[in-house]
Amino acid sequence: MKKPIIGLTPQYDYEKNRVWVGPNYLEAIYAAGGIPIMLPLHTDKESLKIAANVCDGFLFTGGPDISPFLYQEETIAQCGVVVPERDKMEEDLFSIIIDTDKPVLGICRGVQILNVFLGGTLYQDIPAQFASPIQLAHSQASGNSVLSHSVILEEDSLLHKINPKDYIQVNSFHHQAIKDVAPGLKIAGKAMDSLIEAVYHPGKKFFLGVQWHPEHLFKTSDDAMNIFKAFINACD
Repeated sequence: MKKPIIGLTPQYDYEKNRVWVGPNYLEAIYAAGGIPIMLPLHTDKESLKIAANVCDGFLFTGGPDISPFLYQEETIAQCGVVVPERDKMEEDLFSIIIDTDKPVLGICRGVQILNVFLGGTLYQDIPAQFASPIQLAHSQASGNSVLSHSVILEEDSLLHKINPKDYIQVNSFHHQAIKDVAPGLKIAGKAMDSLIEAVYHPGKKFFLGVQWHPEHLFKTSDDAMNIFKAFINACD
């Protein structure tokens, strides 16, 4: 059985001039039956296209905040560090793969950037811009593998087909989130405070973004592992 090759978008550390991918992403892809590779950050679009052609699917990983200029907003004081090099690389990658219908999974920043590239917007800072009578721990103090809040699944969504239940419990490490859902995307899950936690594209073979970090949960949570298995299976 052929193992699909999954291209992952990288992190970039300005201070150390270091490019890397968190090992949990690699382990989750490998455990689900795929072969993970890190895509190049500093490259031209044509070279990135060559690298993308090798891949059977793509994982847009977590990371820093996204430049508000990408969704036509000014930067508010609570917006965190942005990395223009990564925004540009992922924008180029997205333009290369969007019409190929190769499977795409976005995690945390990944779901946000997919929404932005398709025309959606973000809350630059949840505490500053999102009003709710329930104050959930979207940026939890507990460890990576600790569950923080529930996500209510939309019936008949891609996420509900992967995990056919009313809700799942997730971890949470974000201060930004989807505000306006991009044209073509549909909501797959919301938190109890109504914040959007997952979206999908019904017109694509597999196009799913989740706001939490299943790569830290796949060893102990079937709900998390099922996401990676469904992604890898779609890449065959």
